[in-house]
Amino acid sequence: MNGKPLLAYSIDLAKKIPTVHDIFVSTDGTEIAEIAREYGAEVIIRPAELASDCANEWDAWQHAIKYLKANFGMHDDDLLLSLPCTSPLRSLPDINKLIEEFKDSSSDLALCITESARNPYFNMVNADNSGIVNLVCDAGKFHRRQDVPKVYDITTVGYLTTARFISSANGVLSGKTLGVVVPRASSIDIDEQLDFDFAELLLKKQEQI
Repeated sequence: MNGKPLLAYSIDLAKKIPTVHDIFVSTDGTEIAEIAREYGAEVIIRPAELASDCANEWDAWQHAIKYLKANFGMHDDDLLLSLPCTSPLRSLPDINKLIEEFKDSSSDLALCITESARNPYFNMVNADNSGIVNLVCDAGKFHRRQDVPKVYDITTVGYLTTARFISSANGVLSGKTLGVVVPRASSIDIDEQLDFDFAELLLKKQEQI
């Protein structure tokens, strides 16, 4: 993206966070491992069954925790900050906010959220077999977007939790989860080429400011 490996954006940002002591990349790919090392991260070799399209990311986190406990002396109370490479527009203030709000809370896990562009109470529908649509959440009392309850998208900007919680739980929402609001501009999650193109356009625009 813009002449730099997507993975490098996450690694470079992690280097700027004072409370981050070590940076690891979990992967089963040789090329990704080489890029990770080139940009200063250590590599956790992920088993192939945890790297498929249908694999659960939580299982990969649990594998990483076991590896770090066995090889780097990680303790249950140590924190793991996950910065997926699909959110290259995250900023240092976004992650500092995530860290500060988690430490000030009694939550098991904190993740970044952003206000959704669509709302199930107003302009999100499901369709039956004949194509007839209905509101996902039809409360029958909302006629303006301004009146509906706020809803948020979970982003891949950042996740923060303890080694203990990862080892004992089965997902990001399986405990007391804190949502930390970040700007939509930081929250583009690259799932397809259109997302990539849009993120790269915004990145180039930011560099011109």
